[in-house]
Amino acid sequence: MLRVAIYIRVSTDKQVKDGDSMRDQLATGQKYIDSHENMILVDTYIDDGISGQKLKRDDFQRLIDDVRAGRIDLIIFTRLDRWFRNLRHYLNTQDILDKHGVSWTAIEQPYFDTSTPHGRAFVNNSMIWAELEAQNDSDRILGVFDDKVDNGEVLSGSTPLGYTIVNKHLVPDDDAPTAVAIFQYYRKTGNLSMTLRYMESEFGLVRSAASLKNMLTNTKYIGEFRDNKNYCPAIIDRDLFFDVQRLLKINIKSGKKHDYIFSGLVVCDDCDHIMSGCQQRARGRVRADGTRIIYKYSVYRCRQGVNLHRCPNRKLVFETTLEKMLLERIRPELENYIAEYEVANLPALRTDAKRRSVEGKMQKLKDLYLNDLITMDEFKLDREKLLMQLEKINAEDSRPVKDLSYLKNFLKMDFESVYDSLSIPERRELWRSIVKEIRVDHDKNIHIIFL
Repeated sequence: MLRVAIYIRVSTDKQVKDGDSMRDQLATGQKYIDSHENMILVDTYIDDGISGQKLKRDDFQRLIDDVRAGRIDLIIFTRLDRWFRNLRHYLNTQDILDKHGVSWTAIEQPYFDTSTPHGRAFVNNSMIWAELEAQNDSDRILGVFDDKVDNGEVLSGSTPLGYTIVNKHLVPDDDAPTAVAIFQYYRKTGNLSMTLRYMESEFGLVRSAASLKNMLTNTKYIGEFRDNKNYCPAIIDRDLFFDVQRLLKINIKSGKKHDYIFSGLVVCDDCDHIMSGCQQRARGRVRADGTRIIYKYSVYRCRQGVNLHRCPNRKLVFETTLEKMLLERIRPELENYIAEYEVANLPALRTDAKRRSVEGKMQKLKDLYLNDLITMDEFKLDREKLLMQLEKINAEDSRPVKDLSYLKNFLKMDFESVYDSLSIPERRELWRSIVKEIRVDHDKNIHIIFL
């Protein structure tokens, strides 16, 4: 008796409607076995919603395991494309079947015969065309998706927090302020675990760290998706979004035994790797009772140099040394940085001031029209003139101008006098608000890079 396995695969709802459902395939297989006295059904293997281009299918893998275990003599399925639509995967699987003396039959395509050289050649050629058809289907689907994205239409019913779907487009909903609050809280703390607790306590939202990270990196929040820069209305300010991206790269992990002020900020200037914080022990004097005092210091090291010996920077940098250096140098270096930036970007700054002036005039003109103080013709005429001015200004200098107001406001603070009273998280937040990197080389030369 031939031990027969029925393999069934359905990848789309459309196949069900076209008479290719699991029930239809199973009925066809059962009928085929019943019509042969020398066949007995061993098991039925079903993969639902999986493409024939993929090799990783749950029941398909179980079927191959049973082939290797010698439990099957013949595999039957309705058509060849139910078995495979990828030539390379088909050939690799056929090698396994040949080694274990297992044949297969496409019930509705009896001309496929793997027992003869001509039959194998016919199967191989058919697989090439099946693979081409599958790839063309994939290309057509991708083309539809690209067209939807270009027109700002959603690809599925899943929406980011703060958005809902209206006429196939994403629009902000009542949860938009919640999304903004989450972004702002993460920028404040730089800690995923703390942000997750904040979401649960404040809004009743229970998410995983991976889900939160996906949310914080979703460009739809700034109105962008793939190549469409105007995919949907933005909820999150661009400066806030990109500041969050910067902090995600240096995310503070919870559960650590020690808290470090400059975690993620100290970078090796020799190899560009982030220097990790660790504890350095030092033996002190012996007490009267015979015990010895042990001192612990927070230090930063380049693991590429100290542990792996791939970098010349093998020095330890004490956290207290960095703090003292920053408190001494931050004010003069920040003042110099602002002055140099403004001098270097003076034309762009002037252009930006002109642009804001014209935009202000356009808003005033709009207010005059809305309050019936000017006619529609007057509004159109003056607006056209202002638009021409704005176009001319934009052509003068298109360089983006960095807003340095937060750095100037920082200099107005008397942070030096209150610094000693700050906790470690507060000190970390203070430095992260203005410093992008603290670069240290193998000679312990320190260079501050501001945001």
